[in-house]
Amino acid sequence: MSRLIKSSSAQEHMHDPSGKEADTAMVAPDSKSEEEDWQLSEVSQSSENVKKVALAGIMASLSLAAAPIASIIPRIPGWDIAFFDPVSFFWIIAFLVGGIWVGMISVSAGTLGLFFFDPSGVGPIFKLMATLPMIVIPWLAVRFRGQDQGGIRLANPKLFIGAMIIATFARLFIMIPTNLVMVPILYGPIWTAEFIVTYTIVLNLSQSLWDSLIPYIVVHLSPIFERFGMW
Repeated sequence: MSRLIKSSSAQEHMHDPSGKEADTAMVAPDSKSEEEDWQLSEVSQSSENVKKVALAGIMASLSLAAAPIASIIPRIPGWDIAFFDPVSFFWIIAFLVGGIWVGMISVSAGTLGLFFFDPSGVGPIFKLMATLPMIVIPWLAVRFRGQDQGGIRLANPKLFIGAMIIATFARLFIMIPTNLVMVPILYGPIWTAEFIVTYTIVLNLSQSLWDSLIPYIVVHLSPIFERFGMW
């Protein structure tokens, strides 16, 4: 009887390692699955980043392609500021589709490229300063009103219009004093302060309207965001 007990005990002891191996074998596939999921997630994120960089590059390139058009548009004599400029449309489209960093990369690359086309030599800096509020303010509106939904929030006309109105005021707040200081330095005391302020307001209001309307129509009144939206 004692031998039977010992034999049974020995068999149980022999089965214990195999039981652990079975448990290990059952856990191993889960670990492998988690590792594969992590790798797939990394690949997906990397692919998404490549798409964003590509979009920013494409929009910056298109803005530079439009630069020659802007160079032939009538300008205020002696001031070299155009009455209409389509360059910024592509930067804002990049933001609406890809998010804040896509927009900022597109703006930065486009601004650098504009120095090869702009006859004034300082126009790209002014363009950058005027366009940044049209990107940053709508982005902040999304963050405060519906960050979990991303860029689709800007498809809401009320939110978009409200954000762009605030952005336009921010643009004027930046550009009026900038022009009052820089225009006399760059071009001499040719115009009165009243003339500079008036034209700064008129030109920036009209450009803000186009900067808001054209990108919104292209991105949100078409299937572009539904198919290619990245945020």
